Amino acid sequence: MMLFTSFSHDETDEQLMERFAFRNSEKAFEELYCRYAPRFKGFFMRMLSADGALADDFLQELFLRVYEARGSYQHGKQFSTWAFAMAYNLCKNEYRHRDIVDEYRLQQSYTNEEDSYSSLEFEVAHDRQVFDRQLKKVLAGLTDEQRAAYTLRYEEELPVQEIAQILCCPEGTVKSRLYYTLKVLQRSLSDYNPQK
Repeated sequence: MMLFTSFSHDETDEQLMERFAFRNSEKAFEELYCRYAPRFKGFFMRMLSADGALADDFLQELFLRVYEARGSYQHGKQFSTWAFAMAYNLCKNEYRHRDIVDEYRLQQSYTNEEDSYSSLEFEVAHDRQVFDRQLKKVLAGLTDEQRAAYTLRYEEELPVQEIAQILCCPEGTVKSRLYYTLKVLQRSLSDYNPQK
């Protein structure tokens, strides 16, 4: 059984469209569909990454738009140009939609990376707090002079000569205190050594 009745090939696309647009001839619309469906299906296949199901959807959407926009068809206008403009606009809308989806996915992936980075930052900050508490405990167990030498050298980053002047002791004594302090810290904080 033939779904559509064929028109004479003598009738142009424009004549068919005018008959459909101005006289509501469903048969004229059916003939335009028969003539152009394979052509537009190929167009959509090429434009939409050879996605057959999507091309079928777009083909149906295009002819639905042709059907609904028949009142805006201008007498004498080339049908193929008018219809291809609609087909291309459908593709452009799809591209915009894909760009928006891709941008959204990119932002989501960036946000997820940020979240995992924030998690990592939190973990590092937490580890740092635990380490700092343990360091304070160990430093609290040192003599005042050892703690002062350590603080001036490693926290204030002063040279040994200046520390000696501040603590009113020879440079050798400062070096000895620093050596002893570092040995105590190394022993007490060995659990925090990443190379262990």
